[in-house]
Amino acid sequence: MWNASADADLTLTASPVTVPRPVRPFAIEPDKWRAPADGPRWLYAQPGRLRAIWRLTAFGLALLVFQPVTESILAPLFGVMSRAVGEPVAAYPWITLTSVVAALVLALRVIDEVPWRAAALGEGTWRPRVLLFGLLLGAAAITFTVVALWATGSAHIQAVSDSLGAVGTESNTWAPSALRVAMVLAPAALWEELVFRGYLWSVAEDAGGVALARWATAVAFGAVHVLNPGAGLWSTAVVTLAGFCLGAVRERTGSLGAAWLAHFAWNWVMAAVLHVPVSGMSFEMPGYRTVVRGATWWTGGEWGPEGGGAALLVMSGALLLSMQPAGLRLFRTRSSV
Repeated sequence: MWNASADADLTLTASPVTVPRPVRPFAIEPDKWRAPADGPRWLYAQPGRLRAIWRLTAFGLALLVFQPVTESILAPLFGVMSRAVGEPVAAYPWITLTSVVAALVLALRVIDEVPWRAAALGEGTWRPRVLLFGLLLGAAAITFTVVALWATGSAHIQAVSDSLGAVGTESNTWAPSALRVAMVLAPAALWEELVFRGYLWSVAEDAGGVALARWATAVAFGAVHVLNPGAGLWSTAVVTLAGFCLGAVRERTGSLGAAWLAHFAWNWVMAAVLHVPVSGMSFEMPGYRTVVRGATWWTGGEWGPEGGGAALLVMSGALLLSMQPAGLRLFRTRSSV
C-alpha cells in the first residue's frame, strides 16, 4: 500500500540536488590539493598542474636521460644489422624516436596525468582513413611544389651514373633504395611530430589556447631546422609555414598520425621519387635526379624545394583552403574521441 507518512519523511529528509562544477579538460581534481602549500603559484598553474615551463623542462630532462640509455641499447643492435646487410643502417632516428616516446610516456602519463588524446594520440586517431588522408596530402603538396618549379623552367630530370652498386644487382634498384630512405625518414618525421605537434602543442594549448599552440609549435619547428645544411632566414620562414600546415592537419583531423604521415610523405617523395635534397640533406638514389636551378628564393637552393617560394606558394594555398568551408569539408576526417 501507499504510505503517505513515509513519503512525507522522504520528502523532508531529501538532500538538495547539486550540479557538478565543470572541470577543465584533462585537469586534475582540485580536491586533491586542499592545502595552499601543496600548490605554490611559481610551480603550479592550477591545483595539481605544473606550469608550462616546468612541464617542458621535465620533458627535456627526460630526453637527456633516455637518449644515452637508449643509444647504449640500440646502437649495438644496429651495428649487428649493418654487418648482416653489408652496409650502414642508420640508428640515430630510431634511437631518438625511442627516447622521445619514453619521455612522452613519462610526461603525459606520470607528470601531467592526462590521457593520450591530449597529444592527439587517443583512440580513433589511427583510423586508416585519417592516416591515408595525411599521406596523400603530404605527397600532393610536394608534387604541386615541384610541378611549379618544372612549369617555370627551374627543374628538370637528369640521368646519373649508378654509384650504389654494380648494374643488375639488387643494391642499385629503386625499391631497396626507397625502403632505406623510408627507414630513415619515417622515424625522423614521427619523433618531430611527437615533440612539436604532440607534447609541445599539448602544453602550449593548455597554457594559452589553440592560437598559442599554433604559433609556438610552428616557430619552434622552424627554429630547430636552422642548423641543417644550407639553412637561412628564408628557408627557416618557409619551414615555419610548414609547421603551421602540419598544425592545421593535426587540428582539423585530431590525429597526430595524420600529421606524421603528411610530414613523412612530403620528405619521402622528395628523396625517393624526385631525388632532391630534404632539409639540406641528400640521399643517394639510382637512375636519375631532379636538377633544380634558378633563384634560391624560388627553388630553395641547397636546402631543397621545400625551402623556396614554390613551396611557400603551395603551402599558403593549402593553409588558406583549410580555413574555408570547402577545405573544412576536405579535412572532415576528424576522429571521434
